[in-house]
Amino acid sequence: MPMPMPVPSTRRGPAVGLAAGMLALGCGTPASSSDDGSSTTMADTSGASASTTAGTTTASGTTTAGTSATSSTTTANPTTADTTDATTATGDTSTSDSDPTGGGFDANGCPADAPDSWISCEDFDAIDDAPSQIAEWDAMGDGFGVEADAAGGAGDQALRITLQPGVMFGGWVSLRWGTGPDAPGVDSPGESFDEVWVRYTLRLDDAWPGWPIGDLGEVIAMNGSNWAIAAETAIRGDGNGRLHPLGWTCIFGGALACDGNNDWTGGLQLIWQASGASTIFDAAGAGNTLCVEAHMRLNTPGAADGEAQIWIDGTMETSTTNVDFRGTWDDFGINALRFTNYTSPPVSALDVWVDDVVVATERVGCE
Repeated sequence: MPMPMPVPSTRRGPAVGLAAGMLALGCGTPASSSDDGSSTTMADTSGASASTTAGTTTASGTTTAGTSATSSTTTANPTTADTTDATTATGDTSTSDSDPTGGGFDANGCPADAPDSWISCEDFDAIDDAPSQIAEWDAMGDGFGVEADAAGGAGDQALRITLQPGVMFGGWVSLRWGTGPDAPGVDSPGESFDEVWVRYTLRLDDAWPGWPIGDLGEVIAMNGSNWAIAAETAIRGDGNGRLHPLGWTCIFGGALACDGNNDWTGGLQLIWQASGASTIFDAAGAGNTLCVEAHMRLNTPGAADGEAQIWIDGTMETSTTNVDFRGTWDDFGINALRFTNYTSPPVSALDVWVDDVVVATERVGCE
């Protein structure tokens, strides 16, 4: 079993939970060939005691029934989310904004001539002391670094995530915007966002062998005092090289049940999961640079109308609608993007590079 995650001196919230708890709940579950999303423990925010089943519609159009299960921590009737692929999902897959060019940067790290919809940007080029410049830096061993990426050209830095032999959990790094926990590098402070689009590039190691990649990014709504997660869309891969995102909540009866310590040890409950159609993270993807886009909209308080979509290189891989992310809770909006290093340990070190992060109130696109 993995060791408990320590509290690095740079963390600005309370202790994180156990890596074992993350494994039990499926956050960044070390993917394997059996990671097909065929079963799940589902919960909504009503707090009613019950168990339920839910269906997942894969990108091939096959519907797989979820396994009936009752949470050991919070048992609840879920509001069943609808999960579809790009073929049946509604929504425009064209880009609304393009990466601008020009001189200078605004207060949120975005190019001065960026669209008004851009609320947070990070290209890592100005980072020379990551723990003091990035909102949350919880690196373990050589799990993370900010350094030159040879594929990016002279002067280009990126966030390096290293999957380490013998290490299941290598820490996490969070970027922040809007109201929420106090931290360095918070963009658009004082604002609240119930809906965001996220775009970043992700480059696989030149020697990528087709290893389960685990988490690719987590779009999070968290509270302001202790970094407790209220709702999350986790972008992750399965054991077959495809996307397998998960949706989580920690709101029950209108109240936040997580406290920053118990989030991944029983607090968060799985409310939806989806499966992509494309094989992306197999050995054929070695050295590839991918454009990852995610859209998350929190539900209107009291309604099950939240949604989440994920695109790779401009192609929608998954779309999930009718989601109850937060019940009636509305203390904070979506305010963080977290990169977690958590997967089955590889035989030799493998690097994944993240760069050109943009968070916006409209779709950003890949150009």
